[in-house]
Amino acid sequence: MPDYPLMAAALLVSAVTAALTLLVAAWLFRLKIAWILGLGAGIYAGCAVLGMVPRWPIPEDRDRFLVILLPFTLAVEIAAVAIHKPRWLALSLRLTLAGAAAPILLYNSVYLVDLSGPHSAEWPPLLAFVVLFGLATALIAIWELLALLQARTVDRPASAALALTTLAAAVTVMLAGYYQGGLMGMPLAGAGVGATLASFIAPAQPNTNCPPGLGVMGLFTLLLIGRFFGALPTDLALCLLFAPLLAWVPEAPGLRRLRPSLRAAMRLALVAVPLVFVVAKAFRD
Repeated sequence: MPDYPLMAAALLVSAVTAALTLLVAAWLFRLKIAWILGLGAGIYAGCAVLGMVPRWPIPEDRDRFLVILLPFTLAVEIAAVAIHKPRWLALSLRLTLAGAAAPILLYNSVYLVDLSGPHSAEWPPLLAFVVLFGLATALIAIWELLALLQARTVDRPASAALALTTLAAAVTVMLAGYYQGGLMGMPLAGAGVGATLASFIAPAQPNTNCPPGLGVMGLFTLLLIGRFFGALPTDLALCLLFAPLLAWVPEAPGLRRLRPSLRAAMRLALVAVPLVFVVAKAFRD
């Protein structure tokens, strides 16, 4: 049975930790760096509530996220803020991490390794290359598109969309048979909500939007482990992965003239509609 009090505690602790860390760090650093530190602190705090602490040696996919992928994402996003010129340097760091994300999460799995004897891996080398290349391409495309959206607006569109989608992904992955994997999504969503809300009362600075890398990487991780280590259908995984991009719709020429508050509400509604259908389908299945 799902432990609802534990889920609620993880959501609350991650949100409060992310918010407080962001507000404190905003007095010491640039707000973009405070965003990143707040999200990282919130995720780790929420995972600690769930008993998901980084372990070494690294035994499972969730540990590879906490021990390897999350710290590297933190480092890449901070580096991208600190050395935003030349632009290609930050992009190259993100490209490298996007290419490494799926192999890190699928390390020593039946998809890539001959665990049952010679040539027993489920993916032959060519298929493995195609799948991993496709995953990396999708990850970097979503990452860059949401980063561009954040830079265009002041209503934290990608942050809100990612938090909402991550919460839906966590529930869907749990319903798809990977309870512990989906449970890890609660701190990811909680940290996104807490940091987003806190950013509105942080010390005023120009360009207050959050680099979306941590949110994108967290969502990508949830869906990948739910698909390959759980029973998450591919169509639902793809729908969840690309749902945050619907936040771009209010940037269309005809809608761009609407009031910012109306466009912000429209973004959340556009993202929420497919998420409701995805969770309902997973629950029915």
